[in-house]
Amino acid sequence: MLKLILNGMLGKDAEVKEVGNRTVINFDVAVSMDYKNAKGEKVERTEWVRAAMWRNEKQSTKIADFLKKGQKVLIEGTPGSEGYQSKDGQVKSQIHVNVKDLELLN
Repeated sequence: MLKLILNGMLGKDAEVKEVGNRTVINFDVAVSMDYKNAKGEKVERTEWVRAAMWRNEKQSTKIADFLKKGQKVLIEGTPGSEGYQSKDGQVKSQIHVNVKDLELLN
């Protein structure tokens, strides 16, 4: 089993979509990390992670009401990645997570 735990902040309000007979809540989480570069200088790096939380329709509406831009969250789920081509033609990759558990932090 592969598990990912993220502590971050939502970059925009969550979106609720119907997919077949299920409901998914999609949101983007910014995760910031500090490290020191070769010169010993502190550098902050932010990674964006696309999150999908599958729930029934009633749960989704209630949960999405709390998932607004700037909300701090702690999420746990199964990670994955996908490749895509950016508008300028570069091949890039995106981390995503299927959320199993979510905790609001503020």
